Amino acid sequence: MLNYFKRYQVGLTLNDLYPALEGICACGCGSKLTKGKKKWFTQECRQEAYIKFAIVKGDTAVIRSQLYALDHGACRCCGEITKDWQADHILPVFEGGAGCDLSNFQTLCKDCHSLKSISYPKQQQSLHMQPQYSQV
Repeated sequence: MLNYFKRYQVGLTLNDLYPALEGICACGCGSKLTKGKKKWFTQECRQEAYIKFAIVKGDTAVIRSQLYALDHGACRCCGEITKDWQADHILPVFEGGAGCDLSNFQTLCKDCHSLKSISYPKQQQSLHMQPQYSQV
């Protein structure tokens, strides 16, 4: 079960997101499994599923690696390219933006990330900190 209000999905397993499907690749590509294959049609299916799983689980190294492949360290707000870029949740965790795929992340420079973060009232953040659970 995913908790969209917790940054790290402790206890989540690859099988939770990609259960084995009878005769069909678990990644969702729809490919029929050939003789001897139990879960993945190709190694690429397996690798892509693992990367998506790691992002949803909250693996910061994988998130940063994949985000850098998209943006090359360029801030999506001001365009500055920096080594000190931040991986930002577009929909903040306190609003249910955790347990998400890469589409909810953006590269921001430290200044733009700080401006975005202070734009959220502390009062609003504390209201959403209560644990709430959602299923996929």
